[in-house]
Amino acid sequence: MNNVKKGILLALAAGEVALAIALYNILSQSESSALKYLVLLGVVALSLGIDWLILRGRSAASVSDAKKLKDADDYLKAFHAWQEEDTPFTVYINTAIKQLESLKHKQAALRSVLDDSKDSPFLSVAADVDTYVLANCKRVLNRVMIYDRSEPHKFNMHVAYLQEVLGENAHVLSDFENLILEVSQIGDDATAETPCLNELTAALRSVRSRPEDFTEQTPEQPQPPQMMQM
Repeated sequence: MNNVKKGILLALAAGEVALAIALYNILSQSESSALKYLVLLGVVALSLGIDWLILRGRSAASVSDAKKLKDADDYLKAFHAWQEEDTPFTVYINTAIKQLESLKHKQAALRSVLDDSKDSPFLSVAADVDTYVLANCKRVLNRVMIYDRSEPHKFNMHVAYLQEVLGENAHVLSDFENLILEVSQIGDDATAETPCLNELTAALRSVRSRPEDFTEQTPEQPQPPQMMQM
């Protein structure tokens, strides 16, 4: 359990204890001891139910937010929310966060190289990179959300999927960085030779659609995805 949840539970527990003591003092004047204990048990049961609903609501909020994500900042918020959840995929969530931060940095670098030009043909490629990486990040979130701890035999399968998707992101981000380096040398000249553009375009086209249905393959000893150099 993370520190935020622990703090919430401690605060709720303290309030419940104070409420129980106050009610006990009030009901101690009653002649019916049975009524006194029934009321106390009811208060405790109600308090525990409220605690459960509050904590469940926080987790449900982080899941439902995944349906409203539009840009890199939205996805970063969603992944940071999942960092607070009890999930076995923390290493892959952290990798996705680093990739999103890298994406934002590279997009800003390209705009700087192009002097914030709005007509550069390279901006359409940058938009494709953005769409590609965010789509893969959505796949990561979906896979993290659908994992069922009651089916541990599928864990390695999910890990293999996350490795593949994050590996594709790392490849595209690396090609995108090479393209930015080329653009920085040639300026905003669409007719100039840009070998990395062809490589990046091929990478973007390699996976345009992916079925979310997973197979029952469970690879042995899956390795964490390699982190691209920032």
